[in-house]
Amino acid sequence: MKIVSKLSARVSFSVYMTTMASDAICQRRRSSAPPPGVDIVQHINGNFGRWQLRTILLIFLCKIPTAWFMAVIIYTAPYPQRGELVCRPGNWNNSEPLPNESRNTDRLFSVQVCNAYAQSLSQSFVQRYGQSWNGTQQTMLPCERVEHHAAYKSLIIEFDLICSRRVLVALTQSFHALGALLGGLLAHQALRHISPRRLMLLGMLGQIFCGNLTGLVDTYQLHIYFRCLTSVCCTLMYTAGHVILMDITAGKARILVVTLSELFWSIGLVLLPAISIYFDNWSHLYVTISSSLIVLVWLHRWISDAPRWLLRQQRVEPALRLLLESATHNNRMVPLTLDVKLTIYATELAAKQRSSYCQIWDKETKRRQLVYIHLIWGCAQVLYNIILLMIRSLGAAQVHVNTAALGFAEMLGVFVGLYFILYTRRYWRWTGNLMIIAGFCTYLVWLLPESAPYTDRNARRVGLELLFWMLLKFANSASIAVLTTCTGEMVSPEKRVLLMLSVVSFGRFCLVFSPLLSTLTVVHRLLPITIIATLGWLYGLIMRLLNRYYWNTEQQQVGQVPTPNTYRRNSAVILRRCSTASSDVSGYSNELLSNFEQTVAVSIADLWHINFSTIHECDSLKEANDAALKSQSMHSI
Repeated sequence: MKIVSKLSARVSFSVYMTTMASDAICQRRRSSAPPPGVDIVQHINGNFGRWQLRTILLIFLCKIPTAWFMAVIIYTAPYPQRGELVCRPGNWNNSEPLPNESRNTDRLFSVQVCNAYAQSLSQSFVQRYGQSWNGTQQTMLPCERVEHHAAYKSLIIEFDLICSRRVLVALTQSFHALGALLGGLLAHQALRHISPRRLMLLGMLGQIFCGNLTGLVDTYQLHIYFRCLTSVCCTLMYTAGHVILMDITAGKARILVVTLSELFWSIGLVLLPAISIYFDNWSHLYVTISSSLIVLVWLHRWISDAPRWLLRQQRVEPALRLLLESATHNNRMVPLTLDVKLTIYATELAAKQRSSYCQIWDKETKRRQLVYIHLIWGCAQVLYNIILLMIRSLGAAQVHVNTAALGFAEMLGVFVGLYFILYTRRYWRWTGNLMIIAGFCTYLVWLLPESAPYTDRNARRVGLELLFWMLLKFANSASIAVLTTCTGEMVSPEKRVLLMLSVVSFGRFCLVFSPLLSTLTVVHRLLPITIIATLGWLYGLIMRLLNRYYWNTEQQQVGQVPTPNTYRRNSAVILRRCSTASSDVSGYSNELLSNFEQTVAVSIADLWHINFSTIHECDSLKEANDAALKSQSMHSI
């Protein structure tokens, strides 16, 4: 009998455990249903996990060579130094050496090599060759040819981009911006038929091929043509990567990913000086930067595709494979009918009508606000590009340090922009204020004392001038972080892709003409930075106008900090009212009520509110009942 009773007890215990396990499994199965407002893809992937982290890091790495290619003009076309260019007039005897009075160009082109002899050697020219010379009749003596004596073979030396051809240096950057504009529009159309993952690979291969040709061609026309094509490929690559990032992340993780993606542009700027010091030829630098993507082509196998894009194309099986991989790496629950749910969701996605561009302007969002955001994007993109281009004007001797300093300023701006997004209610106002302050402070650059080139005093002046460039770069980077993350909030979710396409394309269109600002240094060396500063505080004012309509409603407004005496007085009033109300509550034990009084807590706003409104008896009783129920449920858990 004892053996039978023991066996029956064991069987009962095993049955009990099996029942409990099955109940737990059923509960977990029931909890695997997606909550309202969350589709099946987000429910399986989650907001963020190990599976997303691998893809995110690989896509972030793709931005580094793209940043290199954008900023490579700093090192491929530096301003000529003193003694690197020598002017030869038309009547110059090649066998004669240059006179001691000869003038060469400095880093600022304060004396142009094209007209140097007319300004400084007219009298010595007459005395040496015995020709009649009237300085009042002719003030310029053009050079027939210019000799180059530079250790670094730059783009300027290769294609003779001096004198009247100097504007062609800025034209190369304009063609890069044109390629970015065309690439963005092409990517939007290509993503209707080509998956984002495959489009990324095509962009990588195209950048390797066209980038190498950009550095190997021997004519200027072919150089700008392949530079434009390489920019198209760069844009295809990181646009497709951005689509994948937006598809596999959600919630606050998406905000962090989109904002921090700008950080890798800055890392590329910091690393570019370290690469350029190993090369003394602009062609070798282009080849090295373009060939670096071979590593990313090999890593491309670990970049996942966009599940929703696959479902929109009715490719359920690859999407199911991706989601099972995601659930395995992230340790997520999957429904037993996942393939059926994916088929239904794919049908829903295919049935959705695509929004047209004109629907952005259907007055659901005020057109004035849409015009504001386009102007802001145009000014912000111009500042971002022209600041990098103009860093060349500070001199080739400090260009490596200056570029790295701008990269670090941009990193700091990204983190400040992220802080504005996450922890402030009025991020448009804060960003606008920062841009206004940076713009007006930059005008102080005119107060710096002038100094002769290649002196210690000039080196100190360059360092002080760099501080103003860094201030503009810092504020502009913070504003771009806010723009990239928060622009889509102005319209409904189905219109956000088209709005971002519109504002980014407008910004790139402005970029096509912005490099021409660098040629204004022939008027005055500080004129470009003055124009940039003016654009900065102007679009800062426009961002403050948007602050009236959009802000972070989830972030609570910071109230006044109470003093200790105020805290003791108001908390005593609240506890007294709670104890009065709880004494009339029946059905709860005294221990539970006393526990409620000891653990009750209020927000600082409620603590201040007690001074301005009276809590009625019935309201106090209701609040006490609700709080007691909550405390009882927490106690049972």
